[in-house]
Amino acid sequence: MRRVVLCLAPGIVLLAGCSSPGGGASRRAQEPIPAPEPYVRIANTDSNRVQLQIAARQFLPAHRGEPVVWLTGVSHIGEPSYYAALQTQLDAQTLVLFEGIGAAEGDGAADPRDKPGPSGETAGNRGSLQSAMAASLGLVFQLEAIDYSRPSFRNSDLSITQLRRLMTQEEAGSGKPGASESFDSLLQLMEGSSWFDSLLQLALRFLGSNPKLQALGRLALIDLLGQLQGDPSRLQGLPPEMKQLLEVLLQRRNEKVIADLKPELRRIGGGGSIAIFFGTGHMPDLERRLLQKLNYRPAREVWFTAFEVDLARSKVTATEHSFIDNFVNWQLSEAGASGHGSR
Repeated sequence: MRRVVLCLAPGIVLLAGCSSPGGGASRRAQEPIPAPEPYVRIANTDSNRVQLQIAARQFLPAHRGEPVVWLTGVSHIGEPSYYAALQTQLDAQTLVLFEGIGAAEGDGAADPRDKPGPSGETAGNRGSLQSAMAASLGLVFQLEAIDYSRPSFRNSDLSITQLRRLMTQEEAGSGKPGASESFDSLLQLMEGSSWFDSLLQLALRFLGSNPKLQALGRLALIDLLGQLQGDPSRLQGLPPEMKQLLEVLLQRRNEKVIADLKPELRRIGGGGSIAIFFGTGHMPDLERRLLQKLNYRPAREVWFTAFEVDLARSKVTATEHSFIDNFVNWQLSEAGASGHGSR
């Protein structure tokens, strides 16, 4: 079984129609839906610490007979304390719908520990690029830190076969081939079966051997994900085949989540709670669907620190920090990122 998370090829795409209940659709249709607030932010708790923080946002139903819904965004690499805090939050929910491309096709009864988590791998196959990236930065990988065997955890994702079929349909409809090939290349990269992966693994080992480089690598990743606000769809300059790939990997998978969510709203009912546990790139679109299609409204949010850099302890100078900022800004500008540059 295989699994893939969004990343900007190969960097960010690495690190990824429902009816309204109770007749509330007409009211919602007449009200403007505000753009979702970011699920990722950069925090400077003091002059020396730079943190990447990820939000879990609570939504309340229009009717008491339905459960609370949490959109729990996640960074796929982070510090052990981050995943421990996330595990506590998730374990408090009645049901957790989590992402995991490649879970046993048509076999929802498989042992959850054999279902792939966000790496594209099962517990017995942990040698992924994301795991290597986490280790090189002195962090841990989500699949190795979150316990997916909880009875309340349920996979809510598309299979690789379903994704390939959807991409073929997208290509046929647009007349622009390339998404399927990009998807297969991404899978090869995630599984470590490409020559480029060998070179990248070597570079990551070198990065992890030097504490100063490790800190600079963390800082660059914080800048990149923070300025993109965790949403790769903000990269307007991507080639057409990559845009098609993101369309399927984000929107089509979100449609599956909402389809799985609807019957659970009735089954769990008032007093219960459901968490949707996906990468941050999924969150803005999922929030729009909750508000527009299911008549939910935002209530509160909790911010978790995924990882940080202590500039003083890592001996990162102001000049080096500025260089990293400028380099990331340049890369995002070249990629046509919308709305980047604010901290």
